[in-house]
Amino acid sequence: MTLNRRAFLQGTAAGLGALALAPGTARAAGLGLEQIKAELAKHKGRSLTVASWGGSFQEAQRKAFFAPFAEEFDIEIVEDTDPKDPKIIAMVEAGNVSWDLVDIGAYRSTPLGKAGALEEIDYGIVDKTHVFKGFAPKWGIGNLSYSEVLAYRTDVFTEKKPSSMADLWNTADFPGMRAIRDNPIATLAYALQADGVPLAEIYPLTEEKLSRAFAKLDEIKEHVIWWSAGAQAPQLLANKEAVMVTAWNGRLDVIRDEGVPLEIVWNGAQLMGDAWAIPKGAPNADLAQLFIAWASHEDINWRLSDHITYGPVNHNAIQKVNPERAALLPTTFADVQLPCDYGYWGEAYLPMLDRWKEWKLG
Repeated sequence: MTLNRRAFLQGTAAGLGALALAPGTARAAGLGLEQIKAELAKHKGRSLTVASWGGSFQEAQRKAFFAPFAEEFDIEIVEDTDPKDPKIIAMVEAGNVSWDLVDIGAYRSTPLGKAGALEEIDYGIVDKTHVFKGFAPKWGIGNLSYSEVLAYRTDVFTEKKPSSMADLWNTADFPGMRAIRDNPIATLAYALQADGVPLAEIYPLTEEKLSRAFAKLDEIKEHVIWWSAGAQAPQLLANKEAVMVTAWNGRLDVIRDEGVPLEIVWNGAQLMGDAWAIPKGAPNADLAQLFIAWASHEDINWRLSDHITYGPVNHNAIQKVNPERAALLPTTFADVQLPCDYGYWGEAYLPMLDRWKEWKLG
């Protein structure tokens, strides 16, 4: 099978779009939890191969989903890692698919699906009634939400404190090096906030807005340490090489638990998500559909939040999270964040990345 790579690149434009956090409109419901369990009981002794992203994230998935599923239904979960697009595409093109289920960025399911690399989610089995709007397209369904936030050291800024992404640019009140992601997908939006653009007006990024964003970035360039790997920003903050950083919220909790004095600022952060998807031709696609249905149910979806500070995507599941835990989750602060417009970025990302590199060199 040869995938339509042009469709893969173009398909994202028709993807999730802005990730609004209102519950979905009325749709045909899938199976209830007891029906799902009854179906899974018929598959005792089988196995399901799941590929995710390793580290503390996959450990949390193991505790919340994989181990309980295996124990309750006597279905072995075989774990693998690194389900990047090229690997999924290569498996499907070769007709040798070894993964039954993958965790991917939520925006990737539509372009991969349009390119013929994913099975459609069976929404006669998977109930998406209460899943956040935009998180349940044709080829993937959201499984968590996370945010790229601002964090600062509370032992450095003890009186006046940063309160939004715009304060990354306020070197007068908040002197010191900043660590910012070396990537345009969120950083341009932060620059526009600093230039006075309201969150609701940031997308789409017109040429006029882009010019404003890059000009604003020129103002702060000499104060920035650029990071590219998720572990870098928390480490820079922990070492006091940077006094404030942009970082993924779950990564920050690790160093906070280790005693680093920090505060997270949700105002203006970018809200994102991951999704479950099934590679085209997966040997156990039927079982993967049932796993997704089980893990998406409101009685199950909240469990991940007990093990890592990423939020549910089932509207009803949020209510089941312990209130103290919920206070740490992105979903609690959704109304002050910017949903990442993955529909826009699907087409714009590659040319924008070239422009970003040119700007940095200039």
